Amino acid sequence: MKKKLYRIVCLCSLVSIVLCACGKNTNSEVNVTHISDGLESEYEWNSPEIDKLREKYPEYFELGTFKGLEVYVWQMAEDDYRFGLMQGTNRQKTLEELMALKGASPEEMALILSAFDIDDRDIFVIPWQNPISSYMVTDDMVKDPEYISNLRNMLGLDLDEELMLKQEEADVMYDRIPMVRVDGKLYYDTGKESTIDWRCGNMDGEITSTVDGTEIPTEDNQSNFGSGFGYQYGADDTIEIYMNEKWFVFEYREESE
Repeated sequence: MKKKLYRIVCLCSLVSIVLCACGKNTNSEVNVTHISDGLESEYEWNSPEIDKLREKYPEYFELGTFKGLEVYVWQMAEDDYRFGLMQGTNRQKTLEELMALKGASPEEMALILSAFDIDDRDIFVIPWQNPISSYMVTDDMVKDPEYISNLRNMLGLDLDEELMLKQEEADVMYDRIPMVRVDGKLYYDTGKESTIDWRCGNMDGEITSTVDGTEIPTEDNQSNFGSGFGYQYGADDTIEIYMNEKWFVFEYREESE
């Protein structure tokens, strides 16, 4: 994406040189109406705007691209999309890492991605159900190619058949529901934040071990999203886990196997 922007900068530099040679006033605004519609919008994605984003989202500009980039997207409402960015790895991201993502708008994330010299095929868009959002994104929505295509279009990313196959592999991430085993029972993430205003200051237990996000916890106080989180027992067969200074509700469900 960065190459397109680089060509535009070079073009503007060439225009400035020509104007200087002709004795024109180079302090006036350069007319860019000759740039095609597809590139004109990228011309507006200038350094000052990106500098503002560097201040707002500094962590997104310090990522390596050796294994690609992963764009995580969640919805707060039907037309309200938030995007976070991580560098590609060979492991499942923990819930703690995902919860730490700052939600950028589609326009902001498109600008952030434009700062990287990386092919579109190495950028993966991964939907996930953020626990702080009450808007539920269903499996059918995520597995619909049109849904992924729409997300990539928001970010100005291409999507060909080969990339679609890689994208389908990335979409498996969405199917992994955060869960924890306590007292021999599996508790699943409800996607809801606790509404309790007052609670005891002591924890009833702590998650002490973790398994991969693709696996089901088999030991007590074990999760598939990380360890070190305290929890308290809640009402109606629930537990509430403390993560990132918030309490999230997990509910007991009978195991299908």
